[in-house]
Amino acid sequence: MKPRLHYFDMLKGIAIFMVVMGHVLTMCVREIDRAAIFKFIGEVHMPLFFFISGWMAMRLGEGGNVATPSLLPRAKRLLLPMLGASTLWLYYFPLSGLESPLVSTWEGLWSNEWKNGYWFTLVLFEIFAVYAAITPLLSRCRNVWGGIAVTAAAWAVLLACQAIMPPMWVGISSLGLAATFFPIFMAGALAKKHKDGFGRICESSGALTAALIVTAFCLAFVCWPWKYGFANEYNLIAARVILHLSLAVIAVATVKPWSERAFSPERPAPGRLADMWRFIGTRSLSVYLLHYFFLFPLGAARPALEALGLSFTPLFVFSATVAAAIVAFALCADYILSFSKPLSLLLTGSEPPKQPSVTK
Repeated sequence: MKPRLHYFDMLKGIAIFMVVMGHVLTMCVREIDRAAIFKFIGEVHMPLFFFISGWMAMRLGEGGNVATPSLLPRAKRLLLPMLGASTLWLYYFPLSGLESPLVSTWEGLWSNEWKNGYWFTLVLFEIFAVYAAITPLLSRCRNVWGGIAVTAAAWAVLLACQAIMPPMWVGISSLGLAATFFPIFMAGALAKKHKDGFGRICESSGALTAALIVTAFCLAFVCWPWKYGFANEYNLIAARVILHLSLAVIAVATVKPWSERAFSPERPAPGRLADMWRFIGTRSLSVYLLHYFFLFPLGAARPALEALGLSFTPLFVFSATVAAAIVAFALCADYILSFSKPLSLLLTGSEPPKQPSVTK
């Protein structure tokens, strides 16, 4: 068995925590989406999940051939819990006290692009399906440029489908979101296939410096496009792709060395903070599916936060504190559900680990 990549688990843990922080601001406090921290969170967390998913999807067989992933296990892990958790959320939502910006109805579940907040699992499955379709072409590519060409062609097809499909079907399929995150998913897959080269990029001080500068410029452009006279739909698409790529480099370049120190065989025990993020990351899908049930109204805090000018630090401390409690409750619910195989599979997409047999 290959050793587990702890730094990816840590990144997933940090990313899902940021997801909850963002939902604290947009769903619990409400109407402060203009805050810089909310815009920052919204552009950072999901690219990390898709990059890591692409890395994990890439499997190389004999002769460097790219293995075609099986879609049935992924449907079981992604689509089944999406339907289970989101259906339960429909009935729970009126009791939550929230005034969600989502369309938290059956219509929202089936026709709205955001799927009552549960869009990620559907979009990830759709991207897996596209990836499975192009793996024969990827197997023929012996260098990274061939893989980029195949990725660009598949992405162009997705964008064309988005443009010609009726808006209703774009919403039902969440195709726009699939087109948005397909490039960074494929970046993860190609980074895995050419991991030596990607590793050299992440270990280069010059590359990290360039990624930080590019991220700052692209983030400002994507979050506040109206401040720039050259902003248009195509420039925004290109800027978001570049932003996602630079974020992946920064994330791996900074967290991988931390992981290697924290989980070094020479240490008697892993670093506590790193191990906490690792653990949350291993349960990130469960936290994503369950955390909505533990969101609660925090509108009373809005005047105080607005009086502080929605500045970055107070909002960070506030949302992180509330998110910590919500993640803790979601993990507790995940633990309780783990004792029921049907409920665990239906609501978290995971099966409880088999208990070791006891022999006398």
